[in-house]
Amino acid sequence: MKNFFKLTTTLIFGALFISATAFAQQQMAPPQPEPLSPEEVTDEHLTMLSDIMKVGEGIQKDAETKMRDAVEETSMEFSRFEEIMMSQQNPQMAGQLELTEDEQQTIQEIQPQLMQINQQAQQQYMQAIQEAGMDLQTFQQVAQALQAHPEVQQRFEAINGENEEDPEN
Repeated sequence: MKNFFKLTTTLIFGALFISATAFAQQQMAPPQPEPLSPEEVTDEHLTMLSDIMKVGEGIQKDAETKMRDAVEETSMEFSRFEEIMMSQQNPQMAGQLELTEDEQQTIQEIQPQLMQINQQAQQQYMQAIQEAGMDLQTFQQVAQALQAHPEVQQRFEAINGENEEDPEN
């Protein structure tokens, strides 16, 4: 179950990357495809998704390391940076966190570098989806079905467990 949540986090991370890329390219939120029904999700879909998520986990770790390194090259501690980013994404926290002028300046200066790291990770994630033999819409539909249907989650866990035991995967 722990692995499922770890992989689900990677899946959500990947879906956010892809959505952000599409948003940046179109400057408007693309319509999300309808999730597949549990009957439409094949074992092949789930195997591909498992493979994509494993690659995505490495992409995520690499991006996080690069972002941490970039932040730590400034005068700001990474934990403080995370706190600031969380407060900016959560409207309930926005008014509770006070930023110094130095912190505001550091955030503004580092933002282009972080955006570049994010874009590289997005491109790598998109490439992983394509290399797995899946198109973006199918990936999104299967990912949504995985989150929406417990029976799909159970099948995914079973397939993902088999992939972890198979030394060739």
